Amino acid sequence: MEHHDGTPLRATEKFLPERLLAFLLGLERARSTEMVWALILDLAEGLGLTVVDYVYASDFEDWQQVQFIRTTFDSRWLDHLAQFPHIRQTSNFRMHGCRYLTPVLIGPAYFDQMGEITAEKRRHILLAADMGMEAGVAFPLRMGDPGQAALLAFGGRFSREAFDGLIARHATTLQIAALSAHSRYTELFKMEFLDRASLTEKQIELIRLVGRGLMDKQIAHELGISFSAVRQRLATVQAKTGATNRADLAAIAARIGLVPDPLLKPHENDLTVFLSTGDGRTGTERAPSHAAE
Repeated sequence: MEHHDGTPLRATEKFLPERLLAFLLGLERARSTEMVWALILDLAEGLGLTVVDYVYASDFEDWQQVQFIRTTFDSRWLDHLAQFPHIRQTSNFRMHGCRYLTPVLIGPAYFDQMGEITAEKRRHILLAADMGMEAGVAFPLRMGDPGQAALLAFGGRFSREAFDGLIARHATTLQIAALSAHSRYTELFKMEFLDRASLTEKQIELIRLVGRGLMDKQIAHELGISFSAVRQRLATVQAKTGATNRADLAAIAARIGLVPDPLLKPHENDLTVFLSTGDGRTGTERAPSHAAE
């Protein structure tokens, strides 16, 4: 086994289960969200898990704000959601994943452990079971921004006893894989935004300059173009990205890494670090003694 750059794994990196280690190395090599999804499906297939459901919402307070859904459920699932949109409120994502971080067992195989649930919730679970999720596990996931969350669920047509045995053997692998895959998927999803919006290099540079806080006249000077050309280019970029104002463009620049995150306070100089010692709860910025040399 080796890393994406050809570096062999050291002995100190091989303590993980082989299946998980291979998955993580695959994520290193992934260069698109499609590749990450394929790795997730391969991992599931290797464990006999026939159902995978991945949902991510950009605003979990608003059930309609779903950024993407990737699922092995067939179209009946989406048809049912379209017919009964309120059923989203009984999903594991809304009822558990948006509130907690603990993995949860799902499916009718665990009805007797769920306590009191509504008729709508039962109907939701049975619908998923009809499409293969008789027993499963769902992993809540978080993004780096407040208000955002995701859920990745694995399952299949298992009896409770059989699935309990699978979880006993592979729960750690599934959880670490879910967390790592989500991190890599969302990282690539942001990077792919530029391609999805069909932005040119000049348009990307414009977003970068807006993200830096430059006004139109400053941008015109920076790019060596006219003021009116800047306004025309801004209008085109807003149409392509769906941005409605400069604040939206600045937010896009920060989210996809074109400019530094404004919430990360810069240090006084490149050698300054935030140092926390002792109780680990307090700290100060400190420059090494040779910084002034």
